[in-house]
Amino acid sequence: MLTNLSDVDLRKLRIFCTIAEAGGFTAAQVRLNTSLPRLSTLVRDLEIRLGYTLCSRGKNGFHLTEKGAQTYAAARELYADIDRFHQRVVMLNENAPEFLQIGSVDNLLSLAQAPLPLALASFRQDSPSTRIDLQIMRADELEQAVLEGRLHLAIGCFNHQLSGLHYQPLFEEEQNLYCGSGHPFFTRPGQHFTDEEIGEADYVDRGYMLETRRPHKLRFGNSVSASSMEAIATLIASGTCIGYLPTHYADIWVARGKLRVIAPQRLRYSAVFHCITRQGHVPTESLAKLLQALQAAQTTVALKPGAGV
Repeated sequence: MLTNLSDVDLRKLRIFCTIAEAGGFTAAQVRLNTSLPRLSTLVRDLEIRLGYTLCSRGKNGFHLTEKGAQTYAAARELYADIDRFHQRVVMLNENAPEFLQIGSVDNLLSLAQAPLPLALASFRQDSPSTRIDLQIMRADELEQAVLEGRLHLAIGCFNHQLSGLHYQPLFEEEQNLYCGSGHPFFTRPGQHFTDEEIGEADYVDRGYMLETRRPHKLRFGNSVSASSMEAIATLIASGTCIGYLPTHYADIWVARGKLRVIAPQRLRYSAVFHCITRQGHVPTESLAKLLQALQAAQTTVALKPGAGV
């Protein structure tokens, strides 16, 4: 029975909440970057501490028990209370500067319609005393960090929308399929590639995403995994794999003859980027100002020549 609450218990509760929100252990392992046996052990340890079963998992699929659903709801209330306590303590210290923790996926700086640099410039001019911590993470890590209150705001491309988060569309990013200069596709004349040929090529899979082969339903027999745009580009540049990259990021390597785009008219697509914050979270004055700066910057960059996807 759980008679006192330790930091370890809080961590296990957060993991349990993520599993519940993902709809099962398999979906949650990608977001938590943890193996299935490890997740199963953590939940089992938590069940032993609590003295009852939280969920069932097996041939009939995953579902929360009645006590598991009540525990999940209680845990969400607990995190909200912790967040409110933190805000009140900060407000009581009139001399303490506000501290904003924000996150983003990598390699957006060369994207003309990404509004974060302009928003930060405006925000810093308006609120110079606010301390900012900007972190670069994978998309699934950003969602988890915002849910847990470790980040106030994050920007990324998210293929699912979790309960407990508010998703505000910001901009789109064009993606194309590429090969490197050493790949058999690179020197092939023309742009006619069949789905079967592409599917037979080794593919760089974005290991942090569950739906990595959208939007064209391409099927790849062999794949390698990478967790950042730099890592994906490196594997493609090796000439051994093909993979998707943002067009603005890959353009410099195409111009240098290192990469080639594959069938852009047929295989390109646009990825929607969102700004995420916690649902039910009352923003501090600084967070509200940053959100306003993002909206203003979004409008400004959208009006600039060349900002379209």
